[in-house]
Amino acid sequence: MDPAIGAPLPRSARQRWGRLAGLAGLAAATAYVGLVDPADGAAYPVCPSQALFGIDCPACGGLRGTHALLNGDVVGALDHNLLLPLLLALPAAALALWLLPLAGRPVPRVHLPRWSLVAAGAVAAGFTVLRNLPVAALEFLASGA
Repeated sequence: MDPAIGAPLPRSARQRWGRLAGLAGLAAATAYVGLVDPADGAAYPVCPSQALFGIDCPACGGLRGTHALLNGDVVGALDHNLLLPLLLALPAAALALWLLPLAGRPVPRVHLPRWSLVAAGAVAAGFTVLRNLPVAALEFLASGA
């Protein structure tokens, strides 16, 4: 409700405030990851594949890698997860599209070709298999958990 006139806010104003609140929440979560090291056992979720099966999923090491990246350690971030640039670029692009209405621009419809989804699945599956093989030459792919 707009306190000045006592009427509900127009839909566009509610959406704008909702997007700003979402952005503020994301900024707070990112600051938390940057300040609180996941390797110290802070209040972070446990990876289900690590807990149930004892294997690294494609995203394992992502929180520790993001923490390292936010603290300026690019090599350390990539050591935790080589797919981290891709894992961060996709949500960043989605966030940019989601925030376009704040700049007064319409959100374009994005249609990914089927082959790109298949390729992403193949890369994730291949990365998962390779990082869990007990081969010393591939040890650098493990998340270091």
